[in-house]
Amino acid sequence: MKAPLVAIVGAPNVGKSRLFNRLTGKHSIVHDRPGVTRDRVEGICEWSGRQFRLMDTGGWIPGDRDEMTRGVERQVLKGIEQSALLLFVVDGRRGLTPLDQDLADLFRRSGRPALLVVNKVDSEGHEGRAAEFFSLGFSDLVAVSAEEGRGLGLLVDRILEALPEQSPACAPAHRTSPTTGLALLGKPNVGKSTLFNLLAGEERALVSTVPGTTRDPVDAEFTHAGRHYRIVDTAGLRRKLRSGGEEVETQSVQRALSAMKQADLVVVLLDATEPATHQDLAVIGACQKVRRPLIVAVNKTDRLTAPDRDRPSLERNIRARLQFAAEAPVIPMSALRRQGIRELLRVLDSMAVETSRRVSTPDLNRALEEAVKRRTPSGKDRVPRLYYMTQTGTSPPSFIVFTNGVSISDSYRRYLARHLGRALGFTHVPISLRFRSKPRRGP
Repeated sequence: MKAPLVAIVGAPNVGKSRLFNRLTGKHSIVHDRPGVTRDRVEGICEWSGRQFRLMDTGGWIPGDRDEMTRGVERQVLKGIEQSALLLFVVDGRRGLTPLDQDLADLFRRSGRPALLVVNKVDSEGHEGRAAEFFSLGFSDLVAVSAEEGRGLGLLVDRILEALPEQSPACAPAHRTSPTTGLALLGKPNVGKSTLFNLLAGEERALVSTVPGTTRDPVDAEFTHAGRHYRIVDTAGLRRKLRSGGEEVETQSVQRALSAMKQADLVVVLLDATEPATHQDLAVIGACQKVRRPLIVAVNKTDRLTAPDRDRPSLERNIRARLQFAAEAPVIPMSALRRQGIRELLRVLDSMAVETSRRVSTPDLNRALEEAVKRRTPSGKDRVPRLYYMTQTGTSPPSFIVFTNGVSISDSYRRYLARHLGRALGFTHVPISLRFRSKPRRGP
């Protein structure tokens, strides 16, 4: 049984994301500029042995009709519809505004129970600021400072009191299969959020023609062929993969790369209507560097003319640029038209099995012996000797090869990783090899 959902709602820049971070321990992007949060971001809050899900939503301005605000409005309304309780957050420093009054009317009409949270009340001397918000007509009011951590214990107590008794906070239901972490990466406006929503089965991520719409990683869960996935949609990586530049975008890039490092599998989306760019190659190279198994999904093939949609030539052109990621499957698709999704899911299932597989020690050492027979390592003064190997982990499959301590060249390391990967059945998943001196026996 899922824990009940509590949605944080309110006007822009009242401190919703900072409150979300405080209560869940997550790190949604926080900035003084309004409108930074756009999607629905979820986390878990645990308190006194109980648990509930908390949802951060974008700042809503009713009546604003630009494309981005309409998208945020849809996300907020979905969050309200799914929640057992609303946390209506207002800004105690700014005081009561006409926008707060408009939102109060909307939230009351939703029929959802609501708790009014007056944020930015940083000391006892400022608590008088909260009194004017009683005029909004909510019976429950809690004054807090998300920035200072003040009043949060009382707030969580009031949340748990307000949640329905028949929906006790509970742990996630037991699953017979492990959860596979999946991250979507790529440039802005390449179709990540469209694919994310399609796999999640609902509009969790805001889709817009405006590049850079997604900022915080947004996660959801889905099951396919008995395997459970946790999928993360990340911000479009438009800048070089290093620190610097505009603060919000820098934080977005850092969170996207963090999601990639934590994932079991990565789908990198390319735009079929554009040649693969240095930025595309940098994203794929970052996956390779940390040994993340990846699929290259070439999206928007529905926009190509018939000759350009020819799969062999399309794949050949992509692989010509991706020689350093030769094992990665290349899948032409159109998330908008739902084309290629079955193949993508089939390959995901196959790679999920592959990356979590363990190999017996005898099979490992037979493969190592065969690799050394085919190509013996060489050294300047002493010859490296490879004695045996053992598997130390999965996702990615990780191995230690025990040696006589003589340095092994980079070219031989690459050869050994390629040969062992093929011999052990890791067709599309890169393996991680480390080398260690064989322990000496005592006297």
